[in-house]
Amino acid sequence: MALDPARHLCSVADQPVTLTAAEMALLARLMHHPDMVQTRAALIENVWPDTDIADRTLDSHLRNLRRKLAEAGAPEAIETLHGIGIRMAPC
Repeated sequence: MALDPARHLCSVADQPVTLTAAEMALLARLMHHPDMVQTRAALIENVWPDTDIADRTLDSHLRNLRRKLAEAGAPEAIETLHGIGIRMAPC
């Protein structure tokens, strides 16, 4: 998987993946710290620092991001550790 947030480009196995700004920010945060489990609160704080959003908004963006990555061939790229947080799945 390749990500270029500055150019707003994402690809999986050389196949482009179209992401919204929020999806790009979430993926960039997860990929920047691939071995670190991100709590929901930390993701919200880092992706939407000056906005008060609901947990369900994060869930919606993560669901859409997972769907797009799965369609591109990376169905298990994002892993949820129930009760702990979210991280990039180990290779």
